[in-house]
Amino acid sequence: MKKKKLWIFVIVVVILLVAGTGGYYVFNQQTNLSQQQVKKDNLKTNELSQKKKVVPKKSNIQIVAIGDSLTEGIGDSKSVGGGYVTRLTKRVASKYDVKATSDNFGVSGNTSSQIIDRISFDQKIHKALPKADIITVTVGGNDFMHLLKKKGMDLTQKDIQKEQVAFDRRLGVLLADIRHYNANAPIYLVGIYNPFSIYLSNVEDATQAFIDWGEGSKAVAKSVKNTYYVDINDLYETKYVQKKAKKTGTNPYLSNEDHFHPNGTGYDMMTDQIFAQVQNTKKEWLNK
Repeated sequence: MKKKKLWIFVIVVVILLVAGTGGYYVFNQQTNLSQQQVKKDNLKTNELSQKKKVVPKKSNIQIVAIGDSLTEGIGDSKSVGGGYVTRLTKRVASKYDVKATSDNFGVSGNTSSQIIDRISFDQKIHKALPKADIITVTVGGNDFMHLLKKKGMDLTQKDIQKEQVAFDRRLGVLLADIRHYNANAPIYLVGIYNPFSIYLSNVEDATQAFIDWGEGSKAVAKSVKNTYYVDINDLYETKYVQKKAKKTGTNPYLSNEDHFHPNGTGYDMMTDQIFAQVQNTKKEWLNK
């Protein structure tokens, strides 16, 4: 009888142990599942919050353009006018759904020294620059042309290199002066181009001179904070230009009036180059 009671006691204990272990296992499983579900819910919440997170952007963009005749828009078609500045302003407004306005401080014939003087003394520029979100600069073409007029047929590679060194120094001053009035807005420095490519196509020194001049400007731009060089030299020296020139004797992208400044199509292409750089650096001027 005692043995029977003992076995009954043992069986009850075993049953309790098994039930307790099973219950603990089930409870533990449910707890783990609950924790995993909480983690999944948290992950989904984080993912949704990240997707919904929108970087605030400006609603008004101010463009300040400083430079020579390319900034002024000489040679442009009457239907558009304003050269690349007008086009760039419209492209920015359309692409980013913002109100874009521009101040055009381009003066035909200005050399780098003259532009430096205007930045120093022009009160309108002083007021406009600090408000700028985007700054564009065209400079150098008239410096190069003055050298050509001065030396004429006696112009040598050494003369060009000497003037380039002096120009790069002035360019550094010009960009530093702009930074004095606006420390952060990106500056887009537009390089010069060779308007004589079809007339001097066989003169390697002339072609190389424009390339070297551009490389010098690019290096100066790289040394100034948030400044980007926009190369446009190749735009007006394509195979199409050469082919067209053989038939007409003129560059199809330059004005028929002076065969020096871009025409409407030429400014369209220039704007494409500038806008591509502006798009690549939009975080610097679009985000608040």
